[in-house]
Amino acid sequence: MEKQSISIKKVAILAGAFCAYMIGSGFSTGQEVLQFFSTSGPVKGIIAALVYMVLMMFFTYILYGIGQREQFNNPYDVFEYYCGKYIGKFYTWYSVVLSYGIYIVMLAGAGATIHQYYGTSQYIGTYAVALVALVTALLGVEKLIEIIGIIGPVEILFMIIMGIAALVTLAGQPNLLTANGDLIVTSGFKTASNNWLWAAILYSLLGLMFGVAFFVINGQSAKSVKEARISCMIGTVFYTLAIILLTITETVYLDIIKGQQVPTLAIAKHIAPVLGLIFAVIIVLGIYASVSSILLVVTRNFAADKTKKFYIIGIVLTAIGMFIGTLLPFDRLINILYPISGYSGIVFLGFVVYKEFINKNAFSMAKRANVDQMTKINE
Repeated sequence: MEKQSISIKKVAILAGAFCAYMIGSGFSTGQEVLQFFSTSGPVKGIIAALVYMVLMMFFTYILYGIGQREQFNNPYDVFEYYCGKYIGKFYTWYSVVLSYGIYIVMLAGAGATIHQYYGTSQYIGTYAVALVALVTALLGVEKLIEIIGIIGPVEILFMIIMGIAALVTLAGQPNLLTANGDLIVTSGFKTASNNWLWAAILYSLLGLMFGVAFFVINGQSAKSVKEARISCMIGTVFYTLAIILLTITETVYLDIIKGQQVPTLAIAKHIAPVLGLIFAVIIVLGIYASVSSILLVVTRNFAADKTKKFYIIGIVLTAIGMFIGTLLPFDRLINILYPISGYSGIVFLGFVVYKEFINKNAFSMAKRANVDQMTKINE
């Protein structure tokens, strides 16, 4: 058997691209973690994050591997691979609509962030990020992965810095986490689910449906199945670490985040004004990375990279997203769209499990039975 090659640089870029794609505006602003993890309290929130990590490792291990092995012409072909022609077509279009909906949510997050920090109109932030993301998406898959592969680790680093600040605060007030942990549950924040375990499962299924096509593209970009799978494992671990740190941070700074559309920015400004300035830029960069990726993935369903049709569709989708992204409040958009997205992943997961394990095992058993029968005949 040929030995599968591993490039440390490529693994790092793909892991960083995973983090950048998953972070987006929902995570980097703090709203996503707040609604899925922090509102359950710090202990349950951290356990929920670990549950998410195990599930997401399972999903990405399969999808990165199948992307590298199959090299689909269109990343959305993975739905027909697992679900068959008709259900696969339904899931393809559902995923396109879902991804585009999340794209709009992220544009709203960009507008909310820039408005909260700089006091400018929300329209300015939404339009600016949309246009820069459009230019990046039109550069094609490989260039985009290179760009966002650098942004992802930077975002994780700043989450760690805020987490360290929260731990320092806890060192001086050791009872703060317990006290605020009880209060955050009843503080009136929007929640994805009243059950912490179900919130973790929903979040992982959201990640599955949100990321299917991108996971396949990342897997295709790797040089081997082993390289693809190692990158997704590393990316998932670092992303989960960021979830845990942000859950602790939001609990510690509960008084700071109340009434804020962008909790992380409020925390950063509280820790140090200069950190708030830098983090505002980091959040916008994170949103830009995800928006660029989603726009490219959605547009790829309609046309190949760098064709005239690809450029036209990308421009049209950007224009529509710029308009809709200013209509609803950011936290409300997340609370409506994200939980629904998680529920939609349950059925698709059933098809993946059947194809990868049940059907494969049945095929292997039938093959072994056939070999045994031929051996008896030859004897």
